[in-house]
Order: sequence, then C-alpha cells, then structure tokens
Amino acid sequence: MKTVIVKLFMIGVILLMLLPYMPGQAATYSEGSYIHGNSLYLPRLFNMTSSPSLFNQDPSYYSFEAYHLNITGKPVKVIIGRDLLFNDTGLKPIIEDVEIPSGNYSQEILNVSISEFNGTQYDRQVYIFADGVPIFWGSTQEIHNSTAESRVTEFENLLKGNVTFEMVIENFYDAKVNITGLYEMNVTLYLYPGPTPVGLPNMFVPLFNSSYNYSYVVLNPLDDVTTSNVSIPMGTYKAQMLLYEEGGGLDEFWYTNEPATREILIYYNNYLAGDLNPFETIYTGGIDLFYWKPLTSIDTLSFHSPYLIDLTPMLALSHNATIRVTVTNLKTAYHLTGSTAFDWDLSGVLMLWVNESNPMIGGTVVTETQHFIDSSPIFIPGYTPSTCYYDEGGNYLLNYTSVLDFLHGREVATTTQEGKFVARQSFNSVYESVYLDETFSESVKDIGMYNYTMVEQGNYPVNMYFDAIEIPLSSSPKIPFNLSYEQNGSLVLSLNFMKNTSFDDFITSSSVNEVVRSEGGFSGVIEVINNYGGSELVSLTSNYGVTSKELNLTFVQNGVGLRENFYAQGIQNSTVNTSGYYSHLHVKFSKVGDPIRDEQVQLLISEIIKLIYVPVLKSLFLFI
Repeated sequence: MKTVIVKLFMIGVILLMLLPYMPGQAATYSEGSYIHGNSLYLPRLFNMTSSPSLFNQDPSYYSFEAYHLNITGKPVKVIIGRDLLFNDTGLKPIIEDVEIPSGNYSQEILNVSISEFNGTQYDRQVYIFADGVPIFWGSTQEIHNSTAESRVTEFENLLKGNVTFEMVIENFYDAKVNITGLYEMNVTLYLYPGPTPVGLPNMFVPLFNSSYNYSYVVLNPLDDVTTSNVSIPMGTYKAQMLLYEEGGGLDEFWYTNEPATREILIYYNNYLAGDLNPFETIYTGGIDLFYWKPLTSIDTLSFHSPYLIDLTPMLALSHNATIRVTVTNLKTAYHLTGSTAFDWDLSGVLMLWVNESNPMIGGTVVTETQHFIDSSPIFIPGYTPSTCYYDEGGNYLLNYTSVLDFLHGREVATTTQEGKFVARQSFNSVYESVYLDETFSESVKDIGMYNYTMVEQGNYPVNMYFDAIEIPLSSSPKIPFNLSYEQNGSLVLSLNFMKNTSFDDFITSSSVNEVVRSEGGFSGVIEVINNYGGSELVSLTSNYGVTSKELNLTFVQNGVGLRENFYAQGIQNSTVNTSGYYSHLHVKFSKVGDPIRDEQVQLLISEIIKLIYVPVLKSLFLFI
C-alpha cells in the first residue's frame, strides 16, 4: 500500500512540474521595464518609447496609448499619409489615394502619429475614413507628439486595391486668442501576412454622409435625430452596425451635467434595434489642464470602446431600411439650461455579409421586445440652500428572433441586448461630486447555413470630485475676458469589457480592463474665449497632479494570442515646466497558447500516463 501511495505521490509531483507547460498556459516575457532602486523610474521629459525594446517605435513619442498589439512577424508597410499639415482646416479632409498590396493578411494595424508645433493648441479630434467609412477615431495630444494604433482587421475586405483615404484633424487657428498650434500627421497601415480570419464582412455602407463625402453628423437639442435610407442587397445574410460617438460643446463632459445620462438609440424601420452606451472620454485638456501630461486618459489618442449593434434579425422587416439614430436627454438639457450647445458627433457604417448568388426570399420576425425607460432627472434639496442632490437611472431590454429564408438554406437569427445606467451627483456653487455607471450586455446567435455567436458585456464607471473658485478680473466680463481661477479634484475612470465571437469553427475572444486615476489641482489666470467655457491659460501660480493608468488586455484567436499588462504614472509639479514626466512605466506581453508546443506536451503527458499512471491504477485496483 505504501508503494502505491508513493507512486501516486510521484505522479502528482511530475504532473505539477508539467503544469506550467500544459496547453493554454501563458509563456511570458517582459519588455520595457526600467528599474531604479525598487521602482520603475525615468527622468523628467524622458521619452519612454524611445527605447527600441519598449514598443519598437521610432521615433520616440511624448504621449502614447496603452494598447499595443505586439504581433510577431514582418508586416507589409503601407504609407497612407506622410507629413500631412493641418492648419485652420476644420472638417476639411486631406485626401490620399493609396494602392493596397494584394495578399492574405491575418491582422491589419493602423498607426496614427501626430506632432504639434508653432504654439498653443487644444486637443483636437482625429478622424480617418476609407472610401467614406470611419476606420479610426481619436484625438491629438495638446503638446509635443503622440502615437496610437488601432486594429482594423474587420475592414480587410474594404482595404483592398485602390482606396481613397480621408484624413481629418478638426483644427482651428485663432491668433487673436493665441491659438496658433499646427499639426503634422503620419498614417501607416501594417499588413501581417497569414490566413485571413474567417467571417469578415465583405460590404460596407457608410451612414450620415456629410458634405465632404464621409460619414459624419452633429446632433444637438434642436436637431437630435439623424436618418439614413439604405438599400441592402438581397444576398445579405448578416448585418451589423458600427458607430463612433463623442460629446462636444457643453456635452464634452456630459456625465457632469444635469441630466447626466446619454443613451444613443438606433431604430430600424421604426423598431428600436439597439442601445449604445457612450464612454466617458476625457480629452487631454479636460477636467484639469495638467492631469494628462504626459500620460493620457482612457480612449484618447485612439478610441477602443466597443460600439457594435447586431441587426441581422431586422433583415426580416425589409431590405429597404430607414435607420434613425438619436441621443437621449438633449432636449431635457436645453429645457433646464436654455442652451443649445449640447453637441454629439456621430459616424457610422453598416457592415454586411453578402452572397449575391443566394438571395433572401422571405423572412419572419418570431419574437420582438422593445423596452426602454429613463426616470428623468430627480432633484432633491440639500441641507444648505445652495446644495442640491441629483439622481437619474434607467434600463432597457431588446430582443428579436427572425427566421430568414434564402434560395439555398435558412438562418434563424436572435439578438438580445440589455443594460442599465445610473447617475448621482451632489453640487453647489463651488464643488461637484459625480458618479455614473453604465452596465450592458449583448448576445447574438445565428443558426443554419452558418453558425455565429457573439457575447459581449461591460461597464463604464466614473467617480469624480472637483471644486473650483473663479473671480472675474473685470467689472463687466465680455468674451474674451480673464478670470482668477483655482481648481482641485480627483477622478477614477474605468473601462471593463469582454467579447467572445465564433463564426463556424473560428473563435475570437478579447477582454479589456482599464482604469485611470488622477488627483491634484492648479491655480492661475485663464482667458475665457467662448460661451461654453473654453479657455486659455494666461499664467500659472500653482500646479500639482498625479495620473496613473493600468491596462490588462487579452486577445486570442483559435486558442492563440497575447496578453498585455501595462502600468504607468505621470506627474505634474511645476509652474514653469508643464510638460510633466513619467515616474513609473511597466509593460509585459504574454503569449497565450502555442499549438505546436501544446501538441507535443499533450503527447508527452499521454506517454507518461501510459507508462506510469495506468499501471499504477491497475496495481491499485488489484490491491483493492
């Protein structure tokens, strides 16, 4: 009996030793850890990405996003735009016709690098369109240079042959108020050779076409609905809508307003087909002028929050679709404040899967649920006459199942979306405390000619506190005018998201957990230059801010992928040198899965079981 126990113990030890090499475990390695004592440290104004061991970037950049898809292999490099100058350009694009090399690519990455020079400038919006379709939305860094990248593999069937790219930095030049900064942009597409992912859309229909022939529209309280009439090909067997959004004007910080909730509702032929929860993007000049130097907030430089609505069941209604999009609470904000400066910029595309040789010949909606409720703002007086408490919440549930009949085959398509949102504030004339959270999920299941599933869920919580005192420096303020200003505050903003998809046997899974924390404040003299509070810094008397960002990202296709763990901290503590500096930076990439190694390990374990484990079990059975 002792012999059997000893053998079992030894087998357990062997298996524990093999455990780190079991299939699915991560083989890890690190890049870019700079050690100083017991902490990661870099000197003031050191460009963290200047080391080729960090993000393999050249030249170095003052600001960079946390997301870095550390793909191995040598890509095909396609220059989309080189040294493009944006002066007083507004929404006018710079247009480049580019020939995309033919081939099969497993991943496609778009890099956008921008430098600022010639003086002061705001953070500006950055849009890139391919044949009118939005493929990149982001923003500039207010000072120096920045770089960001976005995975554009979903557009692989769009980015073929000759493609017209429209590149936009919504820049405005006004020397009267010292806004003289210029931007120079470089855009590069990296194509990684390999098997093309299964189940990519093959037709793209831009929505909300602007006068510049790309997808763009602005909504406000006086015009809070946009409509697109689309003729969808009869051979379409799957449809999804991708939407980009951002609040502007008084709604740049919409989550601090009353009402503080915004939902973007999508209607397909008057059926409520989708509810999109906007992310609380905080740009590099937002909330506090100095939090984001040199470390930017979540979703700046490049938007990564997901905005995908599955519309496949709606094909049963009609292929002549009227798609209507609206943003909630804009009219309510106007009625409460009397201002119309609550703006929302939208851009979107219908992504279609089309087989012209197999047209749809009939369709029936089997189940239909449309539920959306918003409590509207609730105001409660505080303990002091000037203090007020505000609450608002809501929820939604959407469900559609349709049977789609085609000339050759049938598909049963089901989409379910549900979520809730809540906002709470307390405020008076000198301070405001803000909490907002949006929790959402979407599940999709298509069965028949092809089998497709999608499950995604996430939430976007933000907690914020700030106080401010402002004193006009003239008896009758008229724009532009100066204020003596002091502000302090703290912020915690998170993006949590998980998405799993399968198209027949091709499986993709991804998860993102990102959090940014900031605290500090500044004081000085500012010049107000427009009617919704936009201002320029005239002089600075105090400045302190600490910002940290943490990212945990996983991306896996068919069991193989990578993990990224990122942590960085930036510090502001000078009234003279306001560029700030990094105090910590750590990045680690971990490979997930290795089919060849996994197969070898599996064979090894099988042999061990045959040679040791099975005989021992037989001995134990005979002993018993």
